[in-house]
Amino acid sequence: MSNNMAKELLVFDLDGTLVDTMGDYGDKAAELMQTHFGTDFTTARANYFKTSGLPFEKQLRELYPEHANTDPVADMFEGWKDGYLLDIPLPDSTAELIRAWQERGLKVVISSNNLEIYVERMAQNWPVDMALGYRPSDNYRKGEPHFATLEEKFSISRDKMLFTGDSPNDARIALGCKVDFLALLTPEFVVADFQKHMPDVRALNSLHEIVGHLV
Repeated sequence: MSNNMAKELLVFDLDGTLVDTMGDYGDKAAELMQTHFGTDFTTARANYFKTSGLPFEKQLRELYPEHANTDPVADMFEGWKDGYLLDIPLPDSTAELIRAWQERGLKVVISSNNLEIYVERMAQNWPVDMALGYRPSDNYRKGEPHFATLEEKFSISRDKMLFTGDSPNDARIALGCKVDFLALLTPEFVVADFQKHMPDVRALNSLHEIVGHLV
């Protein structure tokens, strides 16, 4: 999916796209799934990435529907993440890219299914125009709720937005919300993973390549 409308707003997933956190997330999630649900580590880690892009509480409910309540394990994961994310900076090279895009007149926004409190805390000193996260209390999340907020906040239509993410779930969200999408390739997903949902997906090896997709 793509159109020829010049872009005005760049939307980025956070984990795995702007910051390199997904490997550590996968390890911790697999450790918890092995301990509490008896899934072997390798399978658990693969399942984590298969469902990545969702809040972890939703991943566990999808992966373990036979368990009445997986939320305590999700809480353990989030408790670990609270401390872990205190030490995760925005890479200098990424910050420079964002400033360059802003100098071109583009708005730059984070849209993440990481908890809102973590996203806002991480981004408070980053050069972004807005940072949106997941709020369990009212299911405010990446997808339609976030894009509706961005339309209202910036008065920019969706055909002028460009969403970049590192998981097939991000591609599904872009399709459902009718927003142009770029897949950032990482060791966890190859082009074929995205093509299952978006056959004509445009893929990047680096955020530096975005400049070629702004029209």
